[in-house]
Amino acid sequence: MHYSQPSHPVSLRLLCLLCAVYLLTGLLDHDLWKYEDAVHLGVAWDMARNNHWLQPQLAGEAWREAPLYYWLAAALGKLLGGLLDFHNAARLATALFGAIVLYAIGRAAGLILAGERAGSTGRARFDAAAPLILISAPGLLLPMHDAQPMIAVLAGHALAYWGLAQLPHQRSGGLILGAGLVLAALAGGLDALLPLLPLILLPLFHPAWRTRTALAALLAALAVGAALIAAAVLRLGVPGLSPFAPQAGRDHLDLLAWYAWPALPIALWSVWLHRRQPGLIALSLLGSIGAMVWFLLCSEARNLPALPLLLPLALLAAAGAGRLRRGAANAIDWFGMMTFSLLGLFLWLAEAALLTGTPPKLHKNITRLIPGYDNELSVTAWIFAAAISILWLLIIFGSKRSPWRGTTHWACGMILIWCLFAALWIPAVDYGKSYAPMSRQIATRIEGKSCVASKHLGEAQRAALHYHAGLITRRGASGAACDWLLVQGQPRRAPVVDAEWSKVWEGGRPSDREERYYLYRR
Repeated sequence: MHYSQPSHPVSLRLLCLLCAVYLLTGLLDHDLWKYEDAVHLGVAWDMARNNHWLQPQLAGEAWREAPLYYWLAAALGKLLGGLLDFHNAARLATALFGAIVLYAIGRAAGLILAGERAGSTGRARFDAAAPLILISAPGLLLPMHDAQPMIAVLAGHALAYWGLAQLPHQRSGGLILGAGLVLAALAGGLDALLPLLPLILLPLFHPAWRTRTALAALLAALAVGAALIAAAVLRLGVPGLSPFAPQAGRDHLDLLAWYAWPALPIALWSVWLHRRQPGLIALSLLGSIGAMVWFLLCSEARNLPALPLLLPLALLAAAGAGRLRRGAANAIDWFGMMTFSLLGLFLWLAEAALLTGTPPKLHKNITRLIPGYDNELSVTAWIFAAAISILWLLIIFGSKRSPWRGTTHWACGMILIWCLFAALWIPAVDYGKSYAPMSRQIATRIEGKSCVASKHLGEAQRAALHYHAGLITRRGASGAACDWLLVQGQPRRAPVVDAEWSKVWEGGRPSDREERYYLYRR
């Protein structure tokens, strides 16, 4: 049984508000966090401070990654330096690229749906379902709120899908496609283009992409894009293709089981529903196959390599979410409402336990994770969290029944959980994860611009030391003549060093039980 009259999920104004809250909440109020956030902010900081615009560096060493994200992050850090801390201003690059992702994927979905329903006119309104489904994905939440170049890669992919969806109707689709390919390559190297490779087969699967206009624009976009990418590789040192190393395993499938929910099950339903309408699924299905093959065979089972898969899955799901059977729509809706309501209740309960000590067991478990943290009640944060919680209750009890309820509730629930976490828990997490206090403690014990050698020190730690304390540690032979040595080791197990070194300091982050840092002087 189906719902009789599918409607649009939300109005364009409400969608813009939801996207803005999702993109900006929790982006500007925390320090550098391990791992990706600290490393990428460290590269942007070095670029802005030392003008390494053509060859990015991290704490004095060359950083072999594509520069586009760092260009924008460094520029924003310098431009807004008087208003925001550098790391907060630089993270706005993620929000800008994220806005491109959500807008472009909505335009692509609108074109696909309009092209199938209205013939060759290509007249389409913005489709709100695709951005909502994308926001709902748990795998996108943390990368979208870090300093993360992969979001710039996603922006390039989203533009490519938009351009390809527009090709059958307007030649301007070739410009958008070419821009997307160049953006993806400048943000992620040539590897970032591999998930899109099967899309060149579109003319073989549907006549809409075999028209003279579409083929001419496609060839022009590929030619211009290839020329610009080749120039970037030669001039900017954009990374080439990585060696092929099959990685497929059960871990990949376990990750996908939760990573792309609810897009994945709805996408599978959409493929079955539109199996005789290739115009609705050809583009997104080929994109899903390419991204899936790339993830399974060419990357580790981690969050970041799976991100390109979310875009075509969102396009597929957008074509079928409005025609879910009533039972499936209600099941997704109830699962989302119960999941996010319970998670929100737990966040409130944990905050109350931290403030009041009740219930004692929960309070003990929390304080054990962040020893020494002095939680102060923030009236503004509590008002914001309470307002978000009340809005959630109004949404789940006041929204009308429709096939879009599950999609809308999942997106709103993800925003609810992130807003509650940002308002109630980011100060505590920042206390435990920040490298700033540790970096300053080390700096106070080292005399001025002294040479500091390092041993087993990770990239995130090197970036944080450079950003917070201005220290550039030297590795290997370059640090042999230094009078100071910083070693990363484990708690309760002091590292073995030569007798010429005397320990002057030992410390770490409050919540880190695996890392300990030891400072020695010759």
